[in-house]
Amino acid sequence: MSEQTPEKKKRAEDYLSDQEKARYKVIAKRAFVVGLALILIYFIIARWGVISRGWGTVTKVFQPIVIGLIMAYLTNPVMKFFSNIINKLVDLYYKHTHKTRKKHPDGKPVEWIRILSTIIATLVILAAVLIFIVTVVPQFVSTMNELINHIHEKVRGVIDWADKITNYRFKDVMDSARDNKNIDNTIDKGVEIVRKYLNLQSQNQTLSTLTKWGMNAGKVIVNIIIGIFVNVYVLIEKEKFKNWSKKLIYVIFPVKPANYVMQTLRKADEVFYGFIVGKIIDSIIIGIICYFSMLILHFPYAVVCSVIIGVTNVIPIFGPYIGAVPTVALIFVTNPMQGIYFLIYVIVLQQIDGNFIGPKILGDSTGVSPFWVIFAITVGGGLFGIPGMIIGVPMVSLILWIIKRISDHFLRKRKMVVSSAVYQNLDYVDPQTGEYVQKKENKSKKYMGIVGKMLDKRKKQAPKK
Repeated sequence: MSEQTPEKKKRAEDYLSDQEKARYKVIAKRAFVVGLALILIYFIIARWGVISRGWGTVTKVFQPIVIGLIMAYLTNPVMKFFSNIINKLVDLYYKHTHKTRKKHPDGKPVEWIRILSTIIATLVILAAVLIFIVTVVPQFVSTMNELINHIHEKVRGVIDWADKITNYRFKDVMDSARDNKNIDNTIDKGVEIVRKYLNLQSQNQTLSTLTKWGMNAGKVIVNIIIGIFVNVYVLIEKEKFKNWSKKLIYVIFPVKPANYVMQTLRKADEVFYGFIVGKIIDSIIIGIICYFSMLILHFPYAVVCSVIIGVTNVIPIFGPYIGAVPTVALIFVTNPMQGIYFLIYVIVLQQIDGNFIGPKILGDSTGVSPFWVIFAITVGGGLFGIPGMIIGVPMVSLILWIIKRISDHFLRKRKMVVSSAVYQNLDYVDPQTGEYVQKKENKSKKYMGIVGKMLDKRKKQAPKK
């Protein structure tokens, strides 16, 4: 074979040097991004107080807009429902009058139908909230006031019940419990916490509380009114906002990254909408079932208990337990035996919800394992409180989906297998052949399996007596 000419050698060297340059460029870019991310993380940690105060100011300014966007997101399915009904009624009208209905050339809903369905949906939701506030909240507050004012008598009633069912065998202990000042002090501290949390002040503090509440309520009402208008306009102009945001994504990003952003946003909508709306519907159903079944079974405090159980049910996994503790305690201090029966009832209700109602409504909306659910609730609750516990699960589900997409992309780029089943018992990948070498079976486990099979064989062959 003929030797390579100097020109060919030079070309090969230039090609290798170009490859090396490209590789070093990629390494430099990655190092720059990682360095920038580390500096940013350090800056956030070092200036967390300033950032949190600034973020608080920004959230206060944009609060009405955020309220309106959340309302629009939750009102959208109700608006679609009324829009479909109105469209069917209009179709029936044109069918009976033998007239031809003019439709929008782009297939969009007629403007007046969108406006009407949006207004009806908003009014229905506001009416439901108003009915809840007018009917449920006063009963809730009066029940809590009645409980707080008579808590000492109710606790002594529980002690008397315990003394009676033990046939007065521990009379000395019960008598000391009745006169124990530490128990009274603990109860008083608990009452004070409840009063502060629910703003159930004594008569001499009522005026100042009402003044403060009135000022805060004024701000809240203004924010809600602005939010309602934002909600209405967002729903009416929904298609325009969608088109504008899609254009902006393709302006900012190149085509391939823009497609990934679009897919991620669609997945986020699917996960958040399916989980949050499903959880709200599930909790409303559980609250209604709890209320009517408590009335039928003659349990006290039906309104308070059903509201607490319904609201806490929104929180995944821990919600039912968080709701069960105060409601069972509330009924137990009033009537201990009914408290025990109510505990059994709550367990049965939660089993029905967890095994039948919840799966029917939610399905597998997040696709997250129990470990990640607990992780999401713990971290989300620690960072953002109760809202974090609710949105933590869909947020973690979305993050895991993004990580899976990124990892699958790089595996395909390296021409490696994407399926998770291959990596379950993987020991290593041979760098020369690219073979996926699986872990060898443990010898002790193998021998135990053989012994087990032999014993099973002997049992089958043994003559029956």
